[in-house]
Amino acid sequence: MYYLVIGNIISFAGAIVMVLIGLIKERKKILSAQIAQFSLMGLGNLVLGGPTGFITNMVSIVRNLICFKWEFTWPLKIGFIVLQTVLAAIFNQNGLIGWFPVIGTAMFTFFMDTDSDITLKVIIILSEVLWCIFDFSVKNFSSLAFDVLTMISTTVGIIMILKERGNEKMDVLGEHA
Repeated sequence: MYYLVIGNIISFAGAIVMVLIGLIKERKKILSAQIAQFSLMGLGNLVLGGPTGFITNMVSIVRNLICFKWEFTWPLKIGFIVLQTVLAAIFNQNGLIGWFPVIGTAMFTFFMDTDSDITLKVIIILSEVLWCIFDFSVKNFSSLAFDVLTMISTTVGIIMILKERGNEKMDVLGEHA
């Protein structure tokens, strides 16, 4: 039982770092802070018996370290997705649900450099849905709560973008003063 408490405390610390990242504006500082976030959240998943959550977070750390030095090209994207998939195939102990963080993170990795704010936000929501299911299955309730909050705030962000675009169109048409 103590592992549930310890794992959730570690994950909670990672989730707090995730929230604080929202206040950071510089890309390199964001990538650095994400390394701390991924370390804590990965460790929390490992303690709670979710090795693919751990693997996914560790591969994300390496991805961020690569992004410090080089452009994140298509071959690198594919390489990270393959690496994560192979490691998950070897270490997954959670059946089909163990693949959810791998799929969610692969989607994010694939689309992370999209020019469309809406596309990125939709991918974040889809990824978080998969992480929610995984976090629930390994009893990572701290991460689950923040996954839900992320989905809500991202949905609000999409609505705000669409509303702003709607207002811009009305301004162009002269219908809105």
